[in-house]
Amino acid sequence: MRFFILSLFLISYNSVVLSQNAESQSGKIKSEIKGFEKLTVETNDQEQADISLREHITEFFPIIPEREIESILTTRESKPLMKINPETGDTTYTQEWSFNVKENFLADTTKILWELNIPQFQSNIYQLYKDDTLYIDTWNHVVGTIKTKTLTGNFEAFRVRNWPSWKDPDPKKAHLEATPPGPKNPLGLFTVWYDPNSLRYFHGTNKPHLLDNEDRDLSHGCVRTGNDNIDKMKRFLIKRVIKSRDLSGWIKSKKSMQFDFAEEDKFPVRIIYKTFDINSDENGNYIELYDDIYKYSNPKNINPKNNDVSLITLTTVENIKEEFKREFNKGLNEEQLNFLADWLVNNGKVYERYYFSELKEKFLMQ
Repeated sequence: MRFFILSLFLISYNSVVLSQNAESQSGKIKSEIKGFEKLTVETNDQEQADISLREHITEFFPIIPEREIESILTTRESKPLMKINPETGDTTYTQEWSFNVKENFLADTTKILWELNIPQFQSNIYQLYKDDTLYIDTWNHVVGTIKTKTLTGNFEAFRVRNWPSWKDPDPKKAHLEATPPGPKNPLGLFTVWYDPNSLRYFHGTNKPHLLDNEDRDLSHGCVRTGNDNIDKMKRFLIKRVIKSRDLSGWIKSKKSMQFDFAEEDKFPVRIIYKTFDINSDENGNYIELYDDIYKYSNPKNINPKNNDVSLITLTTVENIKEEFKREFNKGLNEEQLNFLADWLVNNGKVYERYYFSELKEKFLMQ
């Protein structure tokens, strides 16, 4: 059993010990983690136990999303605990709070798949754990304009840079000096490089408000990322992914530094161009449509030398039908599916979520 000692000064006379039960049972991983490990906190105060748990899990697995933390907190259990000081014989009473944490969040070394869908302006982050691919979170991004496109492909992250400087890639601005590292730098405070041929990469931003725009095809081709998220990724890569060298000194550093990954540190990055997404949430099965921002519906606009054409999927009746059948294959017969797919292609609004059950009720149940 490993122990994590947390020094707390907010509550007087509270000693807090966070421990990890290394002997918990682990289920076979498929689409969802079945194995859990137990973390325990010793304190008389429930709020302090929750704070301690949150601090520990975000320190250990920095990219864990808020919904997962809230889910962990719902597993909270407590029991009274009596301790006797062996030297003085004094007895103290406290509470032991236990939380069930998915085992993948406690892996010492792990990999991720970072998948960006260009016209969606979002990436999904997956953890590669025990031969499975586990969804972690979705982040907003700014991608390249139609003139300076973000390119599709299967890549590997191969380099990170801390507190980068920035040189405007516009040839007309070649005479300008580079912007020094710092909060005003267009690259933000950290970069993750994945394409050695085009030098495109994920980075922070000095214009975070643009991440709230509906249309976010605004960059020179790189992928702008929210500063909070790129900082989470920085800490996650340093703590859990990069193992060939200790980069812990980078976490609070304001120095400009670069590190090229050893082979063992690399992880996959997939950049796709898909103008629809079929998925499900707590309200049911849905489809979202996205704008064809690079006008790839005209094949002449696709440069196969720079893009992996197999990663470009457009909104057509056949593509919608194929993915619906692959994902769900129930709830609609062939005739109904044909009708709804045709309606979506011709009448659907981009960046709007349509639930198949609602479409069926609206158009097919009359």
